This record gives sequence, C-alpha cells and structure tokens, in this order.
Amino acid sequence: MDYENSTHVRDWTFTTQQLEELRTRSNHEAQRFIQQFESAALDDHDDKGETAADSSSPSIIEPQVHNFAKSYKHATTSPYDPTSFQSNSSFITAQEEVLLLNFYASKLLPLIGPMATISKLKRDIKVSSTAAFIFKRFYLSNSVLIFDPKVIMVASAFLASKVEDATVDVRYLEDGTRVMEAHVKVKEIIEAEVKLIKGIDFDLCCFHPYKVVLAFTEDLRTFLKSKDGRKFVTVNKDVVSGEDLRPIYDLARDIIQKLMFTSDVMLISSPGRIGFVAMMLANEILATKDSSSNIKDENMASDDNIANSTTGVTAMIKIDFKGYLMCRFASDKKQQEIETLWKEITNLFDFMKIAFDQEEPDMMTLKGIHKKLKKCRLWGKEDNGGKRKKKKRKHNEDN
Repeated sequence: MDYENSTHVRDWTFTTQQLEELRTRSNHEAQRFIQQFESAALDDHDDKGETAADSSSPSIIEPQVHNFAKSYKHATTSPYDPTSFQSNSSFITAQEEVLLLNFYASKLLPLIGPMATISKLKRDIKVSSTAAFIFKRFYLSNSVLIFDPKVIMVASAFLASKVEDATVDVRYLEDGTRVMEAHVKVKEIIEAEVKLIKGIDFDLCCFHPYKVVLAFTEDLRTFLKSKDGRKFVTVNKDVVSGEDLRPIYDLARDIIQKLMFTSDVMLISSPGRIGFVAMMLANEILATKDSSSNIKDENMASDDNIANSTTGVTAMIKIDFKGYLMCRFASDKKQQEIETLWKEITNLFDFMKIAFDQEEPDMMTLKGIHKKLKKCRLWGKEDNGGKRKKKKRKHNEDN
C-alpha cells in the first residue's frame, strides 16, 4: 500500500497539541462515565435494597469503546475544550496516563518480537512496533481508567502478529504474561482484542522506519564515495567503506526501537523522516563520542602507535546531512521545498533528541500513579467485589 494515500498518514498523524487534546478528552470522558456509573450503582442499590443488590448486578450501562481519534483531524466542529469539564483531582491525569502507557508499551518488547522471553513468541521487530502503534492509537480515544492497559497491551501483541502475517498462538501469549509475572488469561485477551479493534475503528495499517534506515545507509555508502559526496563527510581515512556506516545504522535502529515504545514519535511524523533523523542523531552521538575518545587516545598514545593507527581502525565519520539532502535530492524538489523540509527535520531532531536522552520514570513514580489508579479505575472493581461477596456468602453459610 502507498504510504502517502494510507490511513496511517491521513488519520493517525497528529501535532503534539492535537495529541494533548485527544488525551485530555479521553481522560475527561472516562471520569464523566465513572461518575455516572457510580451514581447509577448507588441509585440502583437504594431502589433494590441491600439484599437484592447482593444477588443481582446493577442495571447500568456498559462502558463504551470510543474511536473519535481517527476522525479528529477531519472534524468540522471546534477542538475539544478542556475547560468544559471540571476534572476531579482523585482521578489520574492525562499526563499520568501517558507515563503508564509508555511503561506498558515498553513491556511489548519482552513479550513479543526479537527479544521475547519465550522462544515461540520471537518475531521481527515490526510486530512489536505494530503492537505499540495499535496500543497507542486505542488510548487516544479511550482511557486506562476504563480499560486495563495490561490486557489491552497483550491484545495488541496478538492482533499485531496477525496484521504482520506472523500469527502466534494466543496461549503462548498467556504463558508470556506468566513469565513476566503479569498473568492475562486467554479469554481476557480475546475479549480485549474485540474492544481494541473497535477503538481504532478497524484501522490496522502501520508503517515503520526500520527499512528507511537501511535504504539511506545503502544510498550513503555509494554517495559518500562519489566526487560530490566526499564534500559532505569528514572522516579520518581516505575512503569511506560500507562497514564504516554500520555503527550509525545500528545506533539509528536502537534509537528508533526505544522511541517507538517510549514516545509519540510514530504519531507525529512519517517513517521516512523518523528514519532519516534517527541517522542524524546516531551520527551526532557517535561523532561526539569518537571525538572525546580520540582526545584521550592522543594523550595516551606514543608516536609509534599513532603512526600505526591508520590501518584497521573504525572510521570517525561526521556526515553533513543537510548537504547530502540538498545535493542528492535537489533535482527532485525545488530549493525552497527542501529548505522547508529541513526546518521540519530540525524540529523533529530536537524532539527525538530530547525523547532519547530522557530518563525513564522511576518505579516509585509509576507505583504512585498505579496506586492512585487503583482507587479510581472502573475495571477490576466488579471482580474484586464479586470475590468479597462470595467470601461473605460462604462465611454466612459456615455460620
């Protein structure tokens, strides 16, 4: 499928402001529903009496799966006004939800993909990435207050394996959650998958930047050896070989892999730009690291070592990516278009650099959010309540 005409770019690429609006709306919708749910349950309890309430479920509506994010950019109405709802401080905020979602998305890597803890769940990285993309799409219209992120995360892995034609047995996913000490039953996974599909409005099309990095690496291998290309690279050897670009390639993939699971990069930009910027960032990190190492080596090395160091060493490369872009694609696009594109790339570079350097939230912060969520979430309460009622009933029978 052509990316430019896909639903990926048409319906699932947003600005950071739009993402904030969507998440605020989903958080407020969830708070509103829970308040109505609790009010209806209380009224039902008063109407039926305590004895009747114990033997039958409250006559209240089920939570609805939303999918308003898909059509958000095309809506003719005004954007959601966060001041239209008075948020309750007892609920977790949209920002706290993002921290939880990034945490759960990162757990997809040991569940399914090349780093899966169970061998039968080892798949290509694109399966994990598709799962993360689907998972985050769902929670642009829905909230962790209503739907358990752990169960939705596992359902995302199951659905992604089918989307990428690498289907896994759902029972192995249950085994995987056991190994991760976060057990999710097969029945829960299948039920959550139905909600997940509804929440993304059956939109399963996902594109990833991994092949982009490979394509640019292959092009640079040829370009940097050419007469024009040599002007845009600084290197500590005469000729750039293909292997000299491997460290950039490897680190760029690592950068993408981290950001696909712990940031919104896939929701704000195209795979092509993400892959290109990942290589820019990798080159900057390696060039800075090599420069520091070189200074230390020069201070420690003898003259003989320096004389012999020109053979068999890893090249120190610094690529002028703007020059590469201008020279390589000037014939395809006008100068002004490339300048505009470069500004967008620079903004994305700043975003990705901050996201890559950002430390993961400490476990104490996450535990605090989980503790707060446990007090205000909708899911899990009915099961716990049912267990308490069964225990109470059994106690009365014994007496």
